[in-house]
Amino acid sequence: MINAFRVIWKTAKSIWEDMLLLVLMNALTFLCALPAAIAVYFALSLAPNALLAFAFSLVVLIPTTIPFAGAWAALNATCNRVANGFAISWEFFFTNFKQYIWKWWRYVVFSLAVFGLLALNFVWYPTVFGDEPWVAWVQGAWLAAIAFWVSMQFYVFPFYIEQETKSWKVAVRNAALVAGANPLFTLVLVALAAALTAVALLVVPPVFVLLGWLFWAMTGNEAVINRIQAFRNRLETEQKKKQPQAPKRNDPLS
Repeated sequence: MINAFRVIWKTAKSIWEDMLLLVLMNALTFLCALPAAIAVYFALSLAPNALLAFAFSLVVLIPTTIPFAGAWAALNATCNRVANGFAISWEFFFTNFKQYIWKWWRYVVFSLAVFGLLALNFVWYPTVFGDEPWVAWVQGAWLAAIAFWVSMQFYVFPFYIEQETKSWKVAVRNAALVAGANPLFTLVLVALAAALTAVALLVVPPVFVLLGWLFWAMTGNEAVINRIQAFRNRLETEQKKKQPQAPKRNDPLS
């Protein structure tokens, strides 16, 4: 719990130190996400039922998330650089935009598809089976799966940036391990990040344009660096315990 609040404090401090550039980069990411948001809005409005709404949304998301994927990759790479104490620039942002746009686009579509399928199952059971007593239990299981998948995405993108050899499979595995091994830490961070993002989006939209995506990305990167450092510290402690201590020499003057 304490470590989670330390991450939040470090996130606020990191954003404050590079506020101008980060806010502008967040605004650009917001603009890149608009095509996907508009397309999904019309898909949901025109679809006659939940199944078709899911199908239409997935179809329109495939092409419209391309610019967002590049901006999301660049924003995460920039946040990772800030979290590690390095300087940032527009050149760094656009270099990562071009380098990762297609790799991140494929994973973003996959991630959204998994989330959509989980959400569809959550809605489908009560729609088909009504008020059956077991439906609430099944919905609870699907809701837990949705929460775990969202928690994993909180870590996946920062883990991918941290890797020397890039691999989505390794990033997903590490994200699942961290989310599963640190449930309270993850719950506090994801709940706070999601709550602040939702408040910014629904109550004060201009704040979301300036900080919405940025706060989520920076918190995720700070959390991953925090967990990696904790893991390294634990390994060092275990190694010191395993190493035999050198026998003390007798002091001839004693």
